Amino acid sequence: THCISSAASDVYKRQPKQGMNYRDTLEYLYRLRLFGTKLGLENIEHLAVALGNPQNRLKFIHVAGTNGKGSVCAYLNSIYKKSGYKVGMFTSPHLVRFGERIQVNGKSIDDEHLIKLVTTVRNTLPELPDQISPTFFEFLTGMALKYFADERCDIVIWETGMGGRLDATNIVTPECSIITNVSLDHQAWLGDTIEEIAHEKAGIIKPHKPVITAATQSKVLEKIKKKSKECTAPLLQIRDDSMPDNLVPGLIGSHQERNAMTAIKAVEKLASDLPVSMFDIFEGIKHTKLPGRFQSLQWRNREVLLDVAHNLAGYDALAANCRSTFKDNPCDLIFASLDDKPWREGIELLLPYCKSVHCVPAKSQRAVSPQVLKNHLKQNKQLSINAKIEAYDRLDDCLHQLNEPSKHPMLVTGSFYLVGNALSIIQDNDHNETSLNEWGAQL
Repeated sequence: THCISSAASDVYKRQPKQGMNYRDTLEYLYRLRLFGTKLGLENIEHLAVALGNPQNRLKFIHVAGTNGKGSVCAYLNSIYKKSGYKVGMFTSPHLVRFGERIQVNGKSIDDEHLIKLVTTVRNTLPELPDQISPTFFEFLTGMALKYFADERCDIVIWETGMGGRLDATNIVTPECSIITNVSLDHQAWLGDTIEEIAHEKAGIIKPHKPVITAATQSKVLEKIKKKSKECTAPLLQIRDDSMPDNLVPGLIGSHQERNAMTAIKAVEKLASDLPVSMFDIFEGIKHTKLPGRFQSLQWRNREVLLDVAHNLAGYDALAANCRSTFKDNPCDLIFASLDDKPWREGIELLLPYCKSVHCVPAKSQRAVSPQVLKNHLKQNKQLSINAKIEAYDRLDDCLHQLNEPSKHPMLVTGSFYLVGNALSIIQDNDHNETSLNEWGAQL
């Protein structure tokens, strides 16, 4: 549940400006962010009715999981796009621009369509019952449904926001459900144990619709199998021995083979309705790209690697990539984290591959202070640290300090907020909208 302050509820009383511009639109979305987060389907169900139930005119692949959701969505998007289908993709959070969350054929929604869409959805709010007040994510979910239906997408790759069972995205009945894996994250919302979180993720399974999972833990599989049986939903488990030797994922890391195979099996399940050639499948997998997933860029004569790892499973996968990439050439680590994430364990996993560590703030009210990060590394006697350790008040200052040409790559990681901020600086993009990921964000 959530509380709505009088200031926040005022959002619903205001009539949209005539001729809203992009800044007006962003300001409205920022104000919606004040509503925080609410798990449950009542708001989105009413909003969808007011919009004409656009979800009933679309086909979905619904993707849940703790890690790998974005990668699986990217593989599916690439495969279907390669095959000539019109593909919608809804993901969160965004890295730099808000429009990244809603894409058709790999292209983010443009500013003009975004303004019109926000206005359209906003105009439906007076039609809702008095007790119904959609939150930011529920409003955004309604926007995505409306946009994809208007664009007449052949298939929509539909990523959960958080959890699954009570997530606003769970209003849809997909052609196929995917649960990539389950580990500890968002415990305050989803539960303190793996079993509780798995129960929430399994909530996206629908009667008689196939479900695919790459999860391996017995406790997780038990929950998924139980829900699949209740729904008479055929279940397929991704196993390591099911991966062909000639599979070459476009995203880096041994864990990406499992993500790619998960996407392939979903495509095969739906082949009778959405036929795809094996050539297009493998070409789609091979050419998949996704910002912030061990992404390599050249910037000022240096290689910069960006990774959004922020929970234990993500750090484990990143450490495996570091082990092979930085074995003989350690990196300069730029690190930031939110305080409710396992940053101590994460940074310690990465230390063996670093020649220096540069602690910076994430652009969030929940960020760990750079000085706290530095003090943890300096004062923890259990750590064997040979790396130089610095702290900075701003990411810009850190990057300025490290902008000299070097054979040592930079690794930027620990938070979506940090990676988004770094990308906007590297790409010289003035439109950094990462604050729209923040609960209770202010303009």
